[in-house]
Order: sequence, then structure tokens, then C-alpha cells
Amino acid sequence: MEFISSHPLFIFSFLVTVLFLFYYFHEVVETPVLRFSESDFLLRVIERTPHLTKKYYPTFWCFNQHLMLLLLMLREYRTKPYLYDQLEQLKMKDGGITGLAWSGTDELTTQSDSPIVVVFHTISGDEQDVKSTVKYLRERYAWIVVVCIRRGHGDLPLTKPKVNTMGSTSDLKEQLAYIQKKFPKRKMFGVGISAGSGLLARYLGEAGVQSKFAAAVAVSPAYDIEKAFHRVHPVYSKIMGQRMINYFLKNHYESLSKLKGVDELFKIKTIGEFQDKLHTISGFKDRENYYYHSNPVLVANNIKTPLLVLNSADDPICVNQNVLENLHWLETLPNTIHVHTKRGSHIAYFEGIKANSWSDKVIGEYFAAVQKENLPKQKLSPNPKKKKKRM
Repeated sequence: MEFISSHPLFIFSFLVTVLFLFYYFHEVVETPVLRFSESDFLLRVIERTPHLTKKYYPTFWCFNQHLMLLLLMLREYRTKPYLYDQLEQLKMKDGGITGLAWSGTDELTTQSDSPIVVVFHTISGDEQDVKSTVKYLRERYAWIVVVCIRRGHGDLPLTKPKVNTMGSTSDLKEQLAYIQKKFPKRKMFGVGISAGSGLLARYLGEAGVQSKFAAAVAVSPAYDIEKAFHRVHPVYSKIMGQRMINYFLKNHYESLSKLKGVDELFKIKTIGEFQDKLHTISGFKDRENYYYHSNPVLVANNIKTPLLVLNSADDPICVNQNVLENLHWLETLPNTIHVHTKRGSHIAYFEGIKANSWSDKVIGEYFAAVQKENLPKQKLSPNPKKKKKRM
């Protein structure tokens, strides 16, 4: 025993372990920073959302932002596809096709007052890249969950030569009208994941007090997309740029090739370049017109729906600079809570040994808290009194 305890390798391992634990608990573990305009409503919601005021313990074996992203991608490709109850194709007014992927419609009779959670997927994803969130909300809360699939995504046919990676609020309004008509008495919550949060925020800003959502959550939003896509980590920017070419241009070339200037998009090298030229295939006359009608930050001040926003300071895709530039209006937006973590990478937010999703737990707790309030919209919009921060 004396030999083992005095062995150089044992001593070295012990010291490394101690140093790692010190670093992890001192620099990695933290309580999220909350920014909001104080109101009784938000204080009650925060009190009923325990993960907002507890320490967040990122998975100790992959708390680095790049490792988290790698694990996220590996899980997406290696786990089995989620089995939805129903996949619907909706024909839009202009003849384009969008989709709805439903989960939980086979249990309608058991909880007639359960809400419908509407999920918006990522920039080049579909109903499968948000499957972990859908699965968690279904298993933990038994809510009905539906994923709004944008035109040109997944297995949807591109019947009109028109694609917007950030989504179309006109398409979304038709999708939401269909959902509401199908379940007119059920409350709707909205969840935007990455680019999906941009579509969600744009809709909420355009709709204002007419929003169909009782509450919403935006996970890893980029805010000003005209700037944000040019700030993506260079490696990811190139990967995402090539992904846009493969996912949209090559998959739908027969339809998109009819558009003037589409071949120029094949020459792009980064995601920022792709977005700057997206007007070619998204139905807008030029770059300025595209951003004017698609950039969520231009209408964000008009958001009236209770909103929870999650951002991580180590996000290599929607970088922290985007957050800091927009805090001046974000932290005074009525009924809005901004949650800022030190770790979490981009939409990953893994915690614990098994690397479960911390953000999914926050989403569920937040909606459950809002649901308990059950207050009319006009009572959820007090004038901002002061900024408040919690650690």
C-alpha cells in the first residue's frame, strides 16, 4: 500500500485529478445568469422553473464546446429515427409544400386540456434533428408535440422553386392556422431550435399581440442574422456552407435551376456567403430585401408573447458577440427571460455523466410554469420597471 501511494504515476494521476476537479467546479459549473424586467409574473415563473436557479453541471467528459457539438452530431446520426404518429404535407397558398410531424395525437382523450408544443427545427434539418426534444416533452409531460417542417426540408417535395433557410412567416401562419383549426381549444407553446428560433422570433415580432402562442422558448438564437452568419467559427462556417449546397441546391436542383443566378450559389465557401445570396432562391429581389423580410432582430421589439431565450457564451456558431450586442433591448423586453450560461455550446447543453439535455428540462419546466399561471395575455405585459440579474 505504501508503494502504491508513493509511486510517481499514482501521485501524478492524483494531482491531475485534483486540478481537473478544481477547474471543473471553479470554472465550468455555474448558475445561469438571468436577465429580465421584473414583474410578479416572471418571478413566479422563475420560482417554478428550478433549473434556472440551480447550478448547471455540464457533462464533465465533454464540457468543451467542440466536444459537445461533436457528441450532438454523433447522437443525431447514430440514434434511431423517432417514430411520429403522423406526417402531414400541407399545400401552401402559392402551391409550395410544408409539413407537420405529430407526436401524441393517439392520446387525445386522456388529457383534453394538455397544450400543443410547436417545434421549429434547425437550418438544414427536419423533424428528426429535434427528436430528442420531442421525445423528452412527450415522455415527461405527455403533451402533444408537432414539428413544423419548412419547405425544401426533409423528404418534402419542392413544388415551387423557393427556399428560405430561416423559414417563411407566411408559411408558418398557414401551418399555425391549420393546427389551431384542428385543435381549437388547446393552448399552443412554441420552441425554436437554432435557426428555428429565428423563425419563431420573426413570427412573434410580426404578430405582436396577435401571436397564437401562449409562451415560447428560443434556443441558441443568432439575433441579427445579417451579421451573425459572418461570425460563425471559420471551420463550422465552411462545413455549413457546403451543407447548404448539398442539402438544398443539389437535392432540389431540378426545381431551383430555373432561377436566375442560382449557379452562383455553388461557388460560395461559407454560410455567411450563402445567406447573403439566398435571395436568389428565396423569392426576394436582392440581398437587402431578403434581410428586411427575414431578419428577426428588425421586429423583435414588438414581441409581446412571454419568451424564454437560451444562449451559451461558448457557442461557436451563434457567438457570444451576437448576444452582447442585443442585451440592451433584450433584457428590457416585457415578459422575457434571457438565460445566459458559460457552457453549453450550440443547442447541446449536455449535463451529467450520461450527457442528458439540460435545455430540454428548462423548456419543459418553463412551459409547465406558464401553464399554471393561466392568465390572459393583457395581464402579462407590465411596463418594464428595472433590470434584474440573478446568479
